[in-house]
Amino acid sequence: MLFAEEKSDILLISLFLKGVALGLILMTAIYNGGLYYYNKERAFLYYALMQLFMIGVLFYDSGVAIHMLPLQIPHYLIYYSLSLLTLFFIIMFSHSFLKISKYLPQYIPLSKAIVVLILIDLIYYPVSFIFQWHLHLFVFIYILFLGYLRVRQKDTPSKFFITAWSILFIGILIDEVIESIDYTMFIGSILEAIVLAIALSFQIKEFKKEKDQQEKLLIHQSKLATMGELLGNIAHQWRQPLTRLSYTFMNIEDVEDKKESKILTKEGTEQLEFMSQTIDDFINFYAFNKEKEYFSLAEEITNILNFLHYSEIKINLKIEDDKIIFNYKNELKQVLINILSNAKGILIDRKIKNAQITIIIDVNSITIRDNGGGIKLDNIEKIFEPYFSTKKDGLGIGLYMSKMIIEKNMDGMLTVSNIMDGVEFTIYI
Repeated sequence: MLFAEEKSDILLISLFLKGVALGLILMTAIYNGGLYYYNKERAFLYYALMQLFMIGVLFYDSGVAIHMLPLQIPHYLIYYSLSLLTLFFIIMFSHSFLKISKYLPQYIPLSKAIVVLILIDLIYYPVSFIFQWHLHLFVFIYILFLGYLRVRQKDTPSKFFITAWSILFIGILIDEVIESIDYTMFIGSILEAIVLAIALSFQIKEFKKEKDQQEKLLIHQSKLATMGELLGNIAHQWRQPLTRLSYTFMNIEDVEDKKESKILTKEGTEQLEFMSQTIDDFINFYAFNKEKEYFSLAEEITNILNFLHYSEIKINLKIEDDKIIFNYKNELKQVLINILSNAKGILIDRKIKNAQITIIIDVNSITIRDNGGGIKLDNIEKIFEPYFSTKKDGLGIGLYMSKMIIEKNMDGMLTVSNIMDGVEFTIYI
């Protein structure tokens, strides 16, 4: 009787520990699901799904499911199905985590063949030939081999990947070879989840680093995209001074009166100073200045309009309430030039009669409106997506960068909406 009670206590402790193990794995599955929601990286989704199916496998492996779930379907079929789905998502996760498509593309055909084999086995009845022939062990050896190749390519997260799957692989081997040991898969699964959590944290840092590099590249591309526009405006602004300089030099040769000669020389000097200031404005726009500074919205927008010189379009500047702000002046200039350049392009391409751009400066916002007919999109917010453009030759990065600059760098907000006869952009800073 005493022996039976001790055995019962051991069973309860065993069930409790297994329950704790399943709870920990479930928590990591939910955590990785959350990471996928915020990062949209498939590796997190595949790993979360793999863990969920692994919970099912461990639940059946513990023997509790057979007593708790009196089903008409044979329990071993459910166990095999859960195991096969776990293998499927292990392959999918490994491919995504190790970036096989990018760094080891020669192994994609073999991985696809394994996935097809797993899917065929899922519909195979009544037994699983993968587990009958112990092919699941080959799958683990294969992904460990892929991890080894990535380690040789100096990929740090892959070191944790190999460690985690080696622990689980050893646990499965012990569980299959020595069936009397009941905890190896549970312990292996917990340790694998902990080690891979570290690996995934490393990869999050890499994702962030890659994203920052992409953003820097997009900023550079965005500036290059507006450079042609700005150079065109410089050329436009230089035409008149160059003409006047030519006229001045011609007249100086024929002038004998020193007073008149001084007037012409002064006029030529003023034209040269104007041209020099134009170049300075251009250089300042592209200056790498990440320091915040105080500046007037009205003054800077006026300077931009003088610099752009849209002679073919009527510009209406309305200053409701000027504001001195402390922020990144040059980045705001880039955003304003992007929006104004887009508005100009639409107005010219559509040959709008009486083309107008209205800029309203208020205490907390800058509103830019045009009468170009609006953007014909059900979801107008799509224009802020990278590489999306309504123009045939558009790069689709200007407005994406504009939104990122205002909302990420300047802690503001950039919105867009169709109005009666055009589009309205509003910058809140």
